[in-house]
Amino acid sequence: MLRCSGVLARVLHFGAFSSKIGLMNTKAFAIWFTGLSGSGKTTLCNSVASELHLRGIQVQILDGDEIRKSLCSDLGFSMRDRCENIRRIATVADLLVRNGIVVVVATISPLHSMRRIAKEQIDSLIEIFVDAPLDVCEARDPRGLYKRARAGDLPGFTGIESAYEPPLLPDIVCRTNEESIIESTSKVVDAALAYRVSGLSVSEPLEDVGMDPPRTIAVDFDGVIADYDGWRGRNVFGAPRSDVVESLKTLKAEGWKIIVHTTRRGADIADYLQRNVIPFDEINSDGGAHTVGCKPRAKVYWDDRALTYSGNARIDIDLIRNFRTWNGRS
Repeated sequence: MLRCSGVLARVLHFGAFSSKIGLMNTKAFAIWFTGLSGSGKTTLCNSVASELHLRGIQVQILDGDEIRKSLCSDLGFSMRDRCENIRRIATVADLLVRNGIVVVVATISPLHSMRRIAKEQIDSLIEIFVDAPLDVCEARDPRGLYKRARAGDLPGFTGIESAYEPPLLPDIVCRTNEESIIESTSKVVDAALAYRVSGLSVSEPLEDVGMDPPRTIAVDFDGVIADYDGWRGRNVFGAPRSDVVESLKTLKAEGWKIIVHTTRRGADIADYLQRNVIPFDEINSDGGAHTVGCKPRAKVYWDDRALTYSGNARIDIDLIRNFRTWNGRS
């Protein structure tokens, strides 16, 4: 845990995450979100940080609006001050990255020259363009900034009186007016996990990582780990199945990696698993063996709705049509 004082201490407290579930891979980097005000940078930044935290990665959020209130409270909005604002954020991000912490940055950083400052300062940086049209951002206007800018109260406001230069070659584009937060988060997290393990550029093919998933099990939550007889609500869970819990403990003792695979939000069940002392390494992702999609790699998938392909679909189709779970649910 980093120790600091003064202004830097106030910066480092924003959105800090720590985890009891550690991964051995320690490659750190910054994820830099750029986009217009109202494009969804902060929402996506927080979502990505939460998902990385669930995977045992220490994450630090640096939110541009918050930093403006502390580390950069002496700066205005002239072009010179805006460049200095980015330089300071990048300096702090670089310090954290050098100490093994993944940094998630949300800041407009509207010009190519500003983002170049960040890239020159931080050795390992993934650039995310949070792309939403101006009219969409203005319609959202969560803090009323566009309304004030249109009224002339915020001279030089980006998108109204000051230009926003979209990145020419961003690593990832998240179109938040077309994608759900889950879809955008998944794209960023998949790329970040691959980069963390392999050091490959996010534009390089993940198939080249060349990692097989020995002794890894992806186990379903509802109907396997926990009793399930139908949806009762987001935070309503069945009782732990003692036979499954004991088997998972045995597998863990034998050196298996355990991935909990679920359609629920990982944050909703992480506390449940910890409270009931149910061993797991990650939720919905295998940080040590990546794919180009969302499905985690595993040697075995343990699911109450799984059907093993027999090699003859003409036989399997009847099983599919008449499928029932172990407790008789269709």
